[in-house]
Amino acid sequence: MAYKKSRPALPPESYLSKCFISNENVFEFGPLLIGKDPEKRHNDETIKKVNSSVFQITNNGKYDLQCHFVLRSTLPVEEGGTGEKSPFILDPDKMDLKIDETKNLIVYAFPEKA
Repeated sequence: MAYKKSRPALPPESYLSKCFISNENVFEFGPLLIGKDPEKRHNDETIKKVNSSVFQITNNGKYDLQCHFVLRSTLPVEEGGTGEKSPFILDPDKMDLKIDETKNLIVYAFPEKA
């Protein structure tokens, strides 16, 4: 995974894509076009390449692990969410990991507004 300690101060270096920024504690997808169809993510390689990022999840514990992934933006308001439709899709949203096993979590971003 690409990361930077801090965002560069001046453009064009400050425009990051698919990068974690440590001091801001955010992952920057970079510029994305609005209005792409999320349903095409399984068949269209261009959408996969541009609108997704892969995170490797590793179980380095002493026991088998069952993970469930959720983003705050996907939760209902009463559970701390925004109440708006989230631009993010997690695939898969849960996984089972044996000890020392690594699997990929794909995070898609399909913004509907700027």
